[in-house]
Amino acid sequence: MAVLDSALRATPLTPVELQFLATGWRPQARVAAALADERSESGTESVLRVLLREAGIHTTPQAPLPIGDFARADLLVGDRLLIECDSEAHHAEPASRRADLRRDESLVALGYIVVRLDYRQVFDEPAGVVATIAAIVARGDHLSARPTRSRDTP
Repeated sequence: MAVLDSALRATPLTPVELQFLATGWRPQARVAAALADERSESGTESVLRVLLREAGIHTTPQAPLPIGDFARADLLVGDRLLIECDSEAHHAEPASRRADLRRDESLVALGYIVVRLDYRQVFDEPAGVVATIAAIVARGDHLSARPTRSRDTP
């Protein structure tokens, strides 16, 4: 999955061309090609997106955020659950970690839930990661609270 997402992102290959190429592939590879998404920016994002999809949880890769012109969430579930997939290389630096914490603080203040996952969690504990996200979704916490209309209100 990660390789197919990367091929769409880093080469001139289009999703339509990928589907055409996949017609001669084995059934599992055709399924993977159908799930490929050029918006994913890392293998961890790609794998987690598919794991969540298999659990019936829809995600939006690289969803824009209201905190800056180019701010995006790795994955968005509903309209308020942000999932950030942290790489060891980028997030090992103290300055990067502090920037992530400041960013998370701003997002939480706006009503978002931020879940940070790293490569090891996604690849070594996928069932646990999916269970955590599924629990948040089951409670409905991935959706903003919407005012309900009372029948007594004109």
